[in-house]
Amino acid sequence: MDIRAKYKFADWLYNRFVENYRKQDISKAFIFYDVLIQYKLFAQQLPKLSDQRRHIKQLHGNITKALKEKKTDTLLLTGDEGQKEFEKTIADYEAMLRDMNCPEETIRDLVIEKRFNYGN
Repeated sequence: MDIRAKYKFADWLYNRFVENYRKQDISKAFIFYDVLIQYKLFAQQLPKLSDQRRHIKQLHGNITKALKEKKTDTLLLTGDEGQKEFEKTIADYEAMLRDMNCPEETIRDLVIEKRFNYGN
């Protein structure tokens, strides 16, 4: 089984939380957060879900930490959706630099820096 396939449901719940929080639909975001918590409790009961349990715990921890620090706006999507968002962000950034008529070397350096510091 594909490793990512194991985590798809947890990633989906996490991503819906992040998207709804970004849209300021807080009540809907917390519905997905609650389902993620319930999924975490379910995974704790089944020994064969140890990989998923660790992944869910990490996602839950990310949300909890962001809520405590009031930095939920900095949460990034995860999984396949996160990768697509990352690639789109980088492509948009590169297009913006090209529209500003930056030299190719500068564009390359800034894109590398943006990739390295994405999410920070």
